[in-house]
Amino acid sequence: MSNNIELMQHALGINERNREPYRNYFLASTESSDSKVWSALVEKGFATSHPAPKHTCGDVVYRVTEAGQVAAISALPEPKKRTRYDDYLHSEVVESFGEWLGVNLPKFEYREVDYIRGKWEYRMYRRSRCYWDSYRDVEGDWKPTKKAAKASYKEALKKRKESTHD
Repeated sequence: MSNNIELMQHALGINERNREPYRNYFLASTESSDSKVWSALVEKGFATSHPAPKHTCGDVVYRVTEAGQVAAISALPEPKKRTRYDDYLHSEVVESFGEWLGVNLPKFEYREVDYIRGKWEYRMYRRSRCYWDSYRDVEGDWKPTKKAAKASYKEALKKRKESTHD
């Protein structure tokens, strides 16, 4: 029966997060295994069948009846609790998820050290929580790669955390 329910849920366009049907059709070929399942649903009164329009690639269009909708919706699992990330996705912001959470994110800066050879150095830092202030509360050392700069920043962050806990 679970395949029957899944086909009806698919035809209705519903799932555990979207429980409101926004369509009601399933196009199938008469030789398909889905058509056999749909035929059983038609016999039980959970669906209806009609010939498919000529411009489609299927033979039959199946539609879920009201009884089928009730069965398909009631078989959905309980919706999962909405997460903070879900809230972020539904908010109208242009900031990153970390910024939206209020995390003080680090940034990279770079400088050219050898114009002829095209060599650069990188440093990672974090500004204080006061956005109008240019004070950097954590800053790594200048390094030849971003990876090394990140490691230096993490070390500086670790030292800062240790010094504030003393």
